[in-house]
Amino acid sequence: MLFLYLLLSVDAVWAQSYHFSQFFSTPLLTNPANTGFTDGPYRVASNIRSQGMPGNTLFTGYLSADISPLRRQLTPGHKAGLGMYIMNDHSLNSAIQTNSIGMSVAYNLALDPYSRQSFGLGLQGTYNQRRIDYSKLTFENQYGPAGYDPSLSIGEPLDVNSKHFFDVNAGVIYNKILDNRAFFAGIAVYNILGHNENITGDEFKMPVRFTFQAGAQLYLKELGKVYMSLTTMRQARANEITLGGAYGLLFSEKEDSELIGGIWYRFKDAFIPYLGYQYNNFKVGFSYDYTVSSVKTSAQIRNGYEVTLQIKAADKRELKTNTSWY
Repeated sequence: MLFLYLLLSVDAVWAQSYHFSQFFSTPLLTNPANTGFTDGPYRVASNIRSQGMPGNTLFTGYLSADISPLRRQLTPGHKAGLGMYIMNDHSLNSAIQTNSIGMSVAYNLALDPYSRQSFGLGLQGTYNQRRIDYSKLTFENQYGPAGYDPSLSIGEPLDVNSKHFFDVNAGVIYNKILDNRAFFAGIAVYNILGHNENITGDEFKMPVRFTFQAGAQLYLKELGKVYMSLTTMRQARANEITLGGAYGLLFSEKEDSELIGGIWYRFKDAFIPYLGYQYNNFKVGFSYDYTVSSVKTSAQIRNGYEVTLQIKAADKRELKTNTSWY
């Protein structure tokens, strides 16, 4: 019985930890090559995600900061990046908690004299701690003739309640930024070391996960902006495809005030409407995952929401460069 609980929990934790719908608000998780690829000297991003289903409330908090040092020393168009993220994940009504810290380095190299195209490589090391609070779990042996009795023995060995593991992620990304449009495409690989995921003695190696992502941003002058993206993920026999876009309504000629609305679709799973607002260097967003899968029962539906905040330092150099929308 305990093994079943933990097996289900591992799946829930994985889905939450790497399953942010607003990928543009978790740049270091989306692709390590994004580290430091920003207009100004630094960027701070946060994401709070909550999902609910009967007997299993899921919550994930993410916070990252990355900097672009050596901006004045490097050749124009080249960007070196350093970054760190922290993440806290709760599942099974906080019976299982995972804390993660990731450190990233990246370098983006300009491919032409005008710095309109670039290619980046990023590496990321992660440290993770997973803990189980057995007092928040119920077991089959604790149900007697009178119903549930927490004083009854659970009949399971509980000699381990914490697990530590390391892993490595890597990614590459291509960017093309023109006057009225921008494009990007990247590939990232996660869990390269294949760490042992289980807290119990049962062996379970986390499979390597591959992610491909591409997107575009089109400027329509006074009409606004159009954003589009495609994300595909594969891990073991699990596949996921998310496709969608958004429209940004500009409120000023300086493009420092923008209302953004759009929708994404995660194939055979959920629609994800999104609403955001950007003012100068601040951006807030809200999205809601509405499950539409026909193969899930009502007990499996995990409708959820995300609230995000992103702060980017302004680029005060005389020769400024623009970066993609993430």
